[in-house]
Amino acid sequence: MPDEPEPPRKLPGFKPREFEVVNPRSDAPHHTAPISIHGLLRQANSARPGAAPVAPPGRDNEVHSLLRANVAQDAAHGFNELTPLPKRPSRRKRDYLFLVISGNLLLALLALASGITSPIVFASAVGSMGLMTAGFTWVMWFVMDDY
Repeated sequence: MPDEPEPPRKLPGFKPREFEVVNPRSDAPHHTAPISIHGLLRQANSARPGAAPVAPPGRDNEVHSLLRANVAQDAAHGFNELTPLPKRPSRRKRDYLFLVISGNLLLALLALASGITSPIVFASAVGSMGLMTAGFTWVMWFVMDDY
């Protein structure tokens, strides 16, 4: 069976610079002057033929009167008056004391269970208590927010 011939090789190239016009419009106006923001504003503010007239701004309609009546009714019932919420007591002090006391008590019990016959065990227990207390103090009072 003969091999199929290879398709011709495509050579890379640049895209064409001009757009291909597929649907040319004969009624499209040709702009000779560059488009500016002032021209766009002038065109947007000019009257369009066949467009409905626009109501002048500031004229009230029934929606505005209903909204004003709702605001007046809410103000009469006192819904717009805000009072500060009562300050809730913080649980941070209670949690801090619970953690420090229970942690130090646990370390003291572990030191007593192992037997404080050696000064090294006693120094390690006291150092661990100090380190744990300093860590809880740092986290509870300097890192965390009031909750």
